Parts: sequence; C-alpha cells; structure tokens
Amino acid sequence: MVVGGESGPQHRPLDLDWVRDIRDRCVDRQVALFFKQIGGLAPKAGGRTLDGRTWDEYPIPAASRLVGA
Repeated sequence: MVVGGESGPQHRPLDLDWVRDIRDRCVDRQVALFFKQIGGLAPKAGGRTLDGRTWDEYPIPAASRLVGA
C-alpha cells in the first residue's frame, strides 16, 4: 500500500488519523506499507515519518515467497 499527502501550492491537508488507520490495517494483514510524505507546499515540507518511524516497506515478490514452500 502506498499512501501520502499532496504537495504544491494547492495541496490539501493530510489527516494523519486516516494514515494511521491504513497503517494499522496493513500491519494487521501483513501488507507492506510505503508512506511517501505528509506533504505541504513542498514535497519534503511535512517529512516522511509517522509516529516516529519511516515506513519504507515493499511487498515480497511472489517468486520469492515460493522458495522453500
């Protein structure tokens, strides 16, 4: 799952509780989460951390999951 806020002069504020809900659902279901940015006037304006952690997870390719199965 990829989630993140908008950036640029007409960005809309990101509801971090919405992101937390998605994060919690991903954790519960063992789904990889990549949190791009909080957003703001510039892409790096709000940073990339959510509750003190950077979420840079990628899914495991299907072929890799089959090894050792």
